[in-house]
Amino acid sequence: MYWLSIMRIAFLGWAVFCSLVLLGVGAHALSVLGGLNNLPTFAWAGLSVATGVLTLVTLPAMLVIDFLRSGAFSSMIVVELAWLGFLGVLFLATGGAAADSAATFWGNCGQWTPASAQTVCSETSAAAAFGFLAWLPLWGYTITLLVLLIIHANRGHYVWKSSVKEANFAAGLPPASTSAPGMNAYGSEVKPYEAASLNPGQVPYAYPPSATVSPAPTGYGQPAAPRPANAYPQV
Repeated sequence: MYWLSIMRIAFLGWAVFCSLVLLGVGAHALSVLGGLNNLPTFAWAGLSVATGVLTLVTLPAMLVIDFLRSGAFSSMIVVELAWLGFLGVLFLATGGAAADSAATFWGNCGQWTPASAQTVCSETSAAAAFGFLAWLPLWGYTITLLVLLIIHANRGHYVWKSSVKEANFAAGLPPASTSAPGMNAYGSEVKPYEAASLNPGQVPYAYPPSATVSPAPTGYGQPAAPRPANAYPQV
């Protein structure tokens, strides 16, 4: 499906952009918190760095390899589903941890001093936002692909070992009817025995024609009664 390939490129590209933001704010927060002794190290900062690195290393490589060659292991649908699901969990965990820190620890960023602490407070809210914004489309694409995979597997069309660009999701669909049944003068569907009157050149049934034997003359001038032909060969 062409729309699925466009959806894949758009959502994975958006996840790469969000990972860049998370990597930047997470690395900056870790560097600032290292110089502030009165502030703890937050879990969201480490998760942001880990999620950003893993996403930047894998997703662009998957897109480029799938574009350059076919049949690659990283382009298989089952591999893509597993890895994107794992990255979605990381983005969700990053956004949840950052949102919890912003709500329970930081509160109002304007009350913190020095200015670097206010910056970390703002970066916490940014990490929460981009974590959720990356998780939603990533899992939306993953769930859509999984549903299509299950539907076609029920039809006997297994594409989980192929890539999205090579999978023929149009296969296995029932063929659409291109001809409507004939209608008679009363508006009802034409029965087989009525088709001969509507289409004189069409034989409604495929039965073999019956054969009869012509009457043979008798010695009394009267033809004998016709005898039906025997459909079985004589032995």
